[in-house]
Amino acid sequence: MWNQSLWAAGPAVGFTARQPGLLWGLFNQNLFSFLGGGEQEVNVSILQPILNYSLPGKWSIGTSEMNLVYDWEQDDWTALPVGMKLAKLVKFGALPVQFVGSYEYNFADDYVTPEWTLNLTVKFLFPI
Repeated sequence: MWNQSLWAAGPAVGFTARQPGLLWGLFNQNLFSFLGGGEQEVNVSILQPILNYSLPGKWSIGTSEMNLVYDWEQDDWTALPVGMKLAKLVKFGALPVQFVGSYEYNFADDYVTPEWTLNLTVKFLFPI
């Protein structure tokens, strides 16, 4: 049996702005099926708000890395999370490492997304 792949692409736009101790912005991406799919056509808009505030001691607090997803095929929000994260930047020798804990609650959990999400992340940063 032939397994048909789904391909999607679309435009994206975004911005970030920085003020002392504050980073904020918004990204938007729109995806449309162009090859494959059949009954699983893709036509979604994805919004990612960004808000991050620096705290003393290399701590920061802000919005989680949430993606708000509107599905134009279903005419409904398929993901509508609100969340926050707390992060700490430390150095191991010369290597900066960020530890992040985030929590999201999803108001649109009728589809494939969970009602709540807890993430613990370790990011190794390699400055250029």
